[in-house]
Amino acid sequence: MVGSEYALLARRSSTQARPPGAGPRVSSQYVVAVMALARSVDEEAPRLAADLGLTAYETAVMLRAPGPVIVLRSEDRARAVDVLGKLRARGHDALACELDAVVSSEDMFRPRAFRFDRGDFVGLGHGEERRLPLADIFALVRANHATRTEDTVVDRTRKISLGRAALTGGLLTTKTKTTERTRVTNEREPVLYVFRRDAPPWLLASTELRYDGLAAEMLASKPQNFEVLVGALRALAPAALFDARLLAVRAGSTVVATSPTHFSTSSAAALDVLAHLVALSLSRAARPYR
Repeated sequence: MVGSEYALLARRSSTQARPPGAGPRVSSQYVVAVMALARSVDEEAPRLAADLGLTAYETAVMLRAPGPVIVLRSEDRARAVDVLGKLRARGHDALACELDAVVSSEDMFRPRAFRFDRGDFVGLGHGEERRLPLADIFALVRANHATRTEDTVVDRTRKISLGRAALTGGLLTTKTKTTERTRVTNEREPVLYVFRRDAPPWLLASTELRYDGLAAEMLASKPQNFEVLVGALRALAPAALFDARLLAVRAGSTVVATSPTHFSTSSAAALDVLAHLVALSLSRAARPYR
């Protein structure tokens, strides 16, 4: 049987208003995820493999990863419903959602500064100020956005060339040697998804924030201050559910920038989906998130 969370999301996204002049709606994609297994991986892998058309080995490797584990992505809604139903029938904690319902971290409000004001968390950024009543926060979800960049660096060196000097009668005594190398940078940005009851979530990114709003609690470094901020939000919004399971997840990456000399990937989009699924899971213990 399809859970109420999945049915709600399917109805919500299918009835969203289309802007005037918009082209035909692109087919939606659905994801099915296992939040927790009711039995061992060895027991479940052959059954789920048969549902997915994979080998038991492939399925077992997938299920051993830290959860939530997305086991199916499909534009076929009926297939998503079928796999979800089979997982739940076997007693597993499983969820499904339509990707159109997931808010991208790029579309979330990402404050650059903040303050606490009479029961509100006030965010400032992008030329605007927004207020978020602390009582409206229903879930705080920790994660790390991983970014990998590859830059082609061109090095040019000049050195004495006796052969060139002889050939040109001493007019040219140096030659330029050009070499290319790839510089790889890996970065992990601690983030906090702030899920609200009836509005899109906010994203707090540790390196993007100024921490003056912590006042006397402000410490020396951004990583320290981010932890202080997370702790302050948990203390001031005690009804909000806190979840840090995504800190253990190694999410897939997508290309975010490319050029002849630059290539960059980020796990942000994958974690947006996983955070959305975590919020749906937590909604069963609180007022529903949607």
